[in-house]
Amino acid sequence: MRRTALLAVALAAMLALAGCGGTGGSTTAPTTNTTTTQASVDYPPGVTAAGVESGFDLTDAHAEALRTSDYEVTEITSVRVNGSGYEAYMQTTKASGDTLSASRGYSATPPGNDYSSVAFWSNATTGTVQYTHDDGNTTTATVGGPGDTDLVRTPDQWSEYLYTLLAAGQLEVSETDDGNVELRATDAVNVSTEYGEAATETLSATVTPNGFVTDISVSYTTTIDGEPATVSKQFTFERGDVTVTKPAWA
Repeated sequence: MRRTALLAVALAAMLALAGCGGTGGSTTAPTTNTTTTQASVDYPPGVTAAGVESGFDLTDAHAEALRTSDYEVTEITSVRVNGSGYEAYMQTTKASGDTLSASRGYSATPPGNDYSSVAFWSNATTGTVQYTHDDGNTTTATVGGPGDTDLVRTPDQWSEYLYTLLAAGQLEVSETDDGNVELRATDAVNVSTEYGEAATETLSATVTPNGFVTDISVSYTTTIDGEPATVSKQFTFERGDVTVTKPAWA
């Protein structure tokens, strides 16, 4: 009788562990191995995991993003010739519809220039530039619009400029933490610049899935006036509500 009672208790315990016991029994789910598949990257137009396959598609998407919204561009440029400071400035450009303004402050101006800052304003057809000289005096000049001065670029001109950088050579592609794509040159890339042909030392850009370039940074070596030069440029693009006020001098 005692043996039979012990067997009954043991059997009840086994059934409880297997999940077949009476009320109050605990159930342990079997452990299964699961495989996690990483979400696919949402590449911008013209970009694949292998690099920039179509520079036209990429830079045209950036230009379209500028055309369809207000935007602001910050540019920081530094130029050294033979190791000495040649030109350095910071510029902020704002665009709202057909109205555009820019303000550039120099910490070093190229030889032959006596101004410390330049301001620009334009609508769809007319632009005005004001130079503030080292002696405090100002001069103004009228130009045909934003496409007729090298102080600012239209969306199409931005597309052309970025094409010279982002379509020039093989770029490494990686995804950022916020879902954007980073493009980076791992080797020197030959590019065309306002100073002539150049070879990059660094080149990187961040692009949203719809092709908007939020920032681009490049440094390259070239020659200016026959002397070796190093140029560093950094651009930051932001979209959103922008107010452009016509200045009194325009």
